Amino acid sequence: MLFFVMYDIESNKVRRYVVKYLERQGCTRIQKSIFLADLEMSKFNEIKKDLADVQAVYENNDSILVVPITTEYLRSMKIIGQNINIDVITHSKNTLFF
Repeated sequence: MLFFVMYDIESNKVRRYVVKYLERQGCTRIQKSIFLADLEMSKFNEIKKDLADVQAVYENNDSILVVPITTEYLRSMKIIGQNINIDVITHSKNTLFF
């Protein structure tokens, strides 16, 4: 399952925790507050639950978005500025040996 995780978190401590958690789960940071992942549905559901639990622990005005996306939509995304290697994240680059 391909999905974005985007957040706006005020607390530096909570933000660092979320970043380290997402990296451990196999998500790839593509911008300071945006991660992209291509993981199993069970991992997607686990991440959604864990982030909801973090959000519920303390009073805040933060927001965390977990957005499923299709490969087709991702490939049609227009990147302005620094390039993002989508093939590495989606594991779709194939190498042929002769």
